[in-house]
Amino acid sequence: MRIRWRLALYGASVVAAAMFVFVLLLSALAGAAVPEDQDRALSGLAERTVASLDQAEGELPAAPLITVEAESATDPFVTIVADDGSVRYSTGIVDDAPLRVPAAVVVEALLTGESAATLIAGSTEVRVQARAWDPPDGREPLVAVAAQSTAFTEQQIAGVRALAVFAAIVTLIAAAVVSWLVAGRALRPLRRLAETTDDIAATGDLSRRLQPERSKDEVGALTTSFNRMLDELQRSQRRLADALDQQRRFVADASHELRSPLTTIRSNAGFLIDRSDADQTDRDEALADIATEAERMTRLVDDLLILARADSDRLNELRPLDMESLLIDAIRRAERAGRPVEVHTSGPVEVMGDPDALDRLVQIVVDNAHKHGAAPVAATLSQSDGNAVLVIRDEGPGIPPADVEHVFDRFHRVDSARSPAGSGLGLAIAREIVAGHGGQIRADNADGAVFTVTIPAIE
Repeated sequence: MRIRWRLALYGASVVAAAMFVFVLLLSALAGAAVPEDQDRALSGLAERTVASLDQAEGELPAAPLITVEAESATDPFVTIVADDGSVRYSTGIVDDAPLRVPAAVVVEALLTGESAATLIAGSTEVRVQARAWDPPDGREPLVAVAAQSTAFTEQQIAGVRALAVFAAIVTLIAAAVVSWLVAGRALRPLRRLAETTDDIAATGDLSRRLQPERSKDEVGALTTSFNRMLDELQRSQRRLADALDQQRRFVADASHELRSPLTTIRSNAGFLIDRSDADQTDRDEALADIATEAERMTRLVDDLLILARADSDRLNELRPLDMESLLIDAIRRAERAGRPVEVHTSGPVEVMGDPDALDRLVQIVVDNAHKHGAAPVAATLSQSDGNAVLVIRDEGPGIPPADVEHVFDRFHRVDSARSPAGSGLGLAIAREIVAGHGGQIRADNADGAVFTVTIPAIE
């Protein structure tokens, strides 16, 4: 069953239960109130009759022109009886005769001034209220009896019940219609949500959005959450597309870089196989070329593995370390390899880092300065605004302005003629290492190339 039907039925069921209780309570109240109202009306009629007797000094009027037949009519009537129960006057009849008032009712009225009873006269039930009239001149007392068929109360109660049931039915129908309309209006955003979801599933267009709801209820919150989810999905799709595009370019560039050494190795290997009678000098040169290109391929593959690990956030476990000690050790190894560096530090600076990755970072930037710049190369370590700041500069020609924005791109070479052995991955690896530590690396020109590495420090 659709949720709109369920909500409409639920609302109608609640109203039906409420109206059922209402009808029961109203019937109970009518069953108690209507007989009381009848007694009050009959009591007033009996008292007015006694007052009329006082005004007429006991003279009874002539026979009424119209009498009430209690078995077929529900109008009240008056019967006046003497102290012995004989009827002296009556405006109504029961079973074609005046109402016979029991002696007990007459005696009680004479003794106490009033009495009430429900009488059975033939097939008719009559409610009576009696009031005594005691004449001042010693004449016989009379009793005025106001009577009415109890069918009157039954009709009144039945009318109230019928009215209540009719009102309940009308209210129930109205509640069902209103519940249907309100449920449809409340579920309209959900229908739009379903339609939008179907459209997105059919077209793959994540730019579709639901119209924001003005209301601040759950449906409005759902609309906002759905649009926020679409925003995130669109961003994720864009990031995934960028990553796939970057991966395709990376694979294409890696294939291109590997093709050259593989071609050289294949050519020289073919030469050695086909020219077994070649001079020893040519054979040595071919073997040297194979060894050089194999070493180049090894470096390239190592760099590719490092980049793959950085892309998948697979750095070693970060731990507190002193950046000053790490820098000094890395520079000492660079100097032993023939790459001297002047070191300036303001003291120990602790960071959360991977020592192997940060050591590789220093080696890459120092090696880049020696390959593309000119001595002296200087490294400065300081702490500023809660960050460890490492600046490595050289006094070479600097970075061409057109290449400043691209020096960290993979396989990008500023001057391939001066460094044919480079793979173009060093600075790309450096950027990934810094990003893995939550920092930034920037390239500038200031009387040479300047690389600034910023990594959050431990307070």
